[in-house]
Amino acid sequence: MKVLVTGGTGFVGKYLQQELTARGIAHFAFGSRQFDLTRWENAEKVFSAHRDATLIIHLASYQAAGEFPAKHTAEQFYRNNLIHNHTLEAWRKFIPAAKFIALGASCAYPSSAQAMTEDKIFDGAIHGSVYSYGATKRMLYTGILAYNDQFKLNGNYLIPPAMYGEDDDFNEATAHVPSALIGRFVKAVNTDAPEVEIWGDGTQVRDLADVKDFVTNLLELAPKLERDMVNLAPGRGKTIRELALTVCEAAGYQGKVVFNASRYTGAKEKFVDATKLREKYGIVMNHELAPGIRRTVAWYAKNYDAVKDRRKFADA
Repeated sequence: MKVLVTGGTGFVGKYLQQELTARGIAHFAFGSRQFDLTRWENAEKVFSAHRDATLIIHLASYQAAGEFPAKHTAEQFYRNNLIHNHTLEAWRKFIPAAKFIALGASCAYPSSAQAMTEDKIFDGAIHGSVYSYGATKRMLYTGILAYNDQFKLNGNYLIPPAMYGEDDDFNEATAHVPSALIGRFVKAVNTDAPEVEIWGDGTQVRDLADVKDFVTNLLELAPKLERDMVNLAPGRGKTIRELALTVCEAAGYQGKVVFNASRYTGAKEKFVDATKLREKYGIVMNHELAPGIRRTVAWYAKNYDAVKDRRKFADA
């Protein structure tokens, strides 16, 4: 077995590499600095060089959280469609016998969906705050379906939760909710801030998972997949209040926590349904917050001075 990983130097990719190495699984993982997949010649070069891969895990995308999707709508549309189209075509042309697994995003689901089950992916409009990025992830799934149908390939699509873990992006302008809050509370401890403000009233619900749990379950699920779409998540939403107070406790913050209901919060409720994952594949992801949050907070607090000013993108 050999695994080819696109986006392998990103947050999830780094943990996936660690798990593949721990299991003794041969792999080649790369990021955009090595092979920028917005350029066809790079996709052609890396995929043709690894024709012996039996599994492709496609993580590469141009993305960040916070207000980034709203500020970079055209760039995300342009770059991500190039990345995904070149990846799909290079798979077909050079490694068609390999199983293909792509990482989607829950924002590809309709914002009005009462239950984010896999059959609802095309059933309505995407939330306005992420309409461009969400559309590219929905188009990626469409591309997988198309390549499966026309070329009889084995492409699969997984929708993850928001993840947290050491060495994540903790910059509030681009970080996902868990790491943005970790960055905020650790900063408050280091600067003796009297209060920490949380946007929204705290009742917003999100799907959250430790990145280590995610990659472990991804590799457990991978051999079982056959041309499928699966929500790979705990399927049990956590409120932002619960998350914030868990981070607060882990950071040892003693100041005041203020929930500001007048600030922007995105979708009120966003967590995917994990029934298919559980019933078809027998996998139940861990939904406990505290252990992974404590570990991540400890790492960020220890490395605070070295990484506090790190930015995912210079123009974010």
